[in-house]
Amino acid sequence: IALTPSYATIGVAAPVLLVLARLLQGLSVGGEYGTSATYLSEVANKENRGFYSSFQYVTLIAGQLTALALLIVLQQFVLSPAQLEAWGWRIPFFVGALCALVAMAMRSHMEETQSFTAAKANKKRGTLSE
Repeated sequence: IALTPSYATIGVAAPVLLVLARLLQGLSVGGEYGTSATYLSEVANKENRGFYSSFQYVTLIAGQLTALALLIVLQQFVLSPAQLEAWGWRIPFFVGALCALVAMAMRSHMEETQSFTAAKANKKRGTLSE
């Protein structure tokens, strides 16, 4: 999204690309929500399952508040309205891209949950129970 060419560069294809990219972004977030909530509930013990699972929603809201704070800083202290409209709107998307790279690196080092490992072993043995 941050690298989408401007309307002046590619014409009507620019807003079309931007809308398609935002749709893809929204679909990917929606796809991640359930899997991350499941992972959080599986790594928690039974006594703390709700507490662990709540972090999914807390981080979702924290991300939105962080984006809002960045926008306020850009609007009030860093960029003029003309700069914000011309190119400054791209800054939060660059920050988001960096955060996505950090998240991908973190996910590549996560261990599988015991529930998943047990289910995988049972599937390999041809049994359905744990």
